[in-house]
Amino acid sequence: MGYAAITLAIMGFLVGLRFRLKVLLPVLVLLLVGSAIFAVLQGWSFFNALLAIVAAQTILQAGYFLGILVRSKIAQKRQQSYCFWQSE
Repeated sequence: MGYAAITLAIMGFLVGLRFRLKVLLPVLVLLLVGSAIFAVLQGWSFFNALLAIVAAQTILQAGYFLGILVRSKIAQKRQQSYCFWQSE
């Protein structure tokens, strides 16, 4: 399960780095459906399935948030360098 969590975090980071909220929402819906199917196939109780779904969604969204922060810093640096070259 640790590898799945790392994969979800990386996937969220890459989605946040590249795309906006319009792409995150379908990814979250797919993750919800996939997590629910996985939990049912494993025979987990309702509480365990709910916990797994919430954990997966949280990990993906945390990665997305970090991706947005990095994208914001990159855009800020590009804007600063653009203004620097324009001032000459």
